[in-house]
Amino acid sequence: MNPAIHIPDWYRDRAYARERYARIAHWALAQHPFYQKHVTDPDRVFPVLTRAMLQADNDLLLNGHPETARTSGSTSTPVRMSWEAARSRQERLDTLLMIEWLGGALPSLSIVSTWVHAPDERTIDVVTPLPQQVEYLRQRHRADGTCSLITYPSNLELLSNYIIEQQLDMSFVRRVTCLSEVYEPRHDELLRAAFPNAFANVTYSSVEAGMIAVRCPHRPENYHIMAHKLGVEFLNEQGRPCQHGELGRVVVTDFENRRSPLIRYAQGDLAAPMHCDCGKILLPAMTQIVGKVQGVFRTREGRPIIFTHFSPMFRDSPEIGQYQVMQEAFDRFTVRCVPRAGAELAAFKQRVRQRFEQEFGPNLSIDYEILAEIPRAASGKFHVAICRIPE
Repeated sequence: MNPAIHIPDWYRDRAYARERYARIAHWALAQHPFYQKHVTDPDRVFPVLTRAMLQADNDLLLNGHPETARTSGSTSTPVRMSWEAARSRQERLDTLLMIEWLGGALPSLSIVSTWVHAPDERTIDVVTPLPQQVEYLRQRHRADGTCSLITYPSNLELLSNYIIEQQLDMSFVRRVTCLSEVYEPRHDELLRAAFPNAFANVTYSSVEAGMIAVRCPHRPENYHIMAHKLGVEFLNEQGRPCQHGELGRVVVTDFENRRSPLIRYAQGDLAAPMHCDCGKILLPAMTQIVGKVQGVFRTREGRPIIFTHFSPMFRDSPEIGQYQVMQEAFDRFTVRCVPRAGAELAAFKQRVRQRFEQEFGPNLSIDYEILAEIPRAASGKFHVAICRIPE
């Protein structure tokens, strides 16, 4: 008989998740060297894993299995993962399930990073100039009726602004799916203006855990969790389970992967648990996905400050067209920006200082990098805010 495993509080009233968690935790303690090293509590409490812990012992996590995927490494050393074929099939089945929720498949074009996705007639690189993106989408529509677009929120924003400025007719697009980056309410507004007949579909996923949740087609403020394969905890600053609507750390357990298993892995994201009353999809839900904690700044006292508190100021500044903010230290920031033609930045810089001093106090150092374009990472992702303070 297996000795007792400590069950995290989040799972105790969730029979399916509790049983699946206990199964993978028992297996990991008996079979996997990474957890044999890291689970040192005599009560067999699995610690919350950070990305730094995975990076430090990545070879142990792989346990001799071949690497099948790695994170982008945009802001740190990549995490390398190994999935068996059955786990990869599960991801494909989840994609089919999502498409079923949306009413079926549509001919699509992906504008993503070809560093991650192999290019073909249905996949072009996200760095392709915007006029060419539009023209290729129109070509695919004429050739085979393509009416669905898959891309990153940051590219959707640039593409939508271009379409609006050029007054282009994109009414043939019926669905836009966004992935890999944070999707914010302003993206819905842009999408409606640029693609007036398109339904906005959004996924929440990671290289490490795959598809974690999908935006509810009926209650778009919520995301349904793929709870058949993943356990998702929401933990507050004290490490206790969040209440419904309370923002906390997203902590994922993969019930299926036995090559490089993730048990209580802190994704680096924030979100809140939520009950979705759509009545159509009988899976638990989450809301208020903030995105990578790398985009959450911190005060010297340890108080987290979500960058969305600042983003309207940057987004609505008439002097700049693109921006990226990095917190180098508790009182030191770098603002990278692309000025609009003929713009003077003195007023913009004054607003930035006043707003940041409200949150971080006086005596801040704010450096500026003036660029013609802010480049994407090699993965094709674009991070509008990056916190470089070690956890």
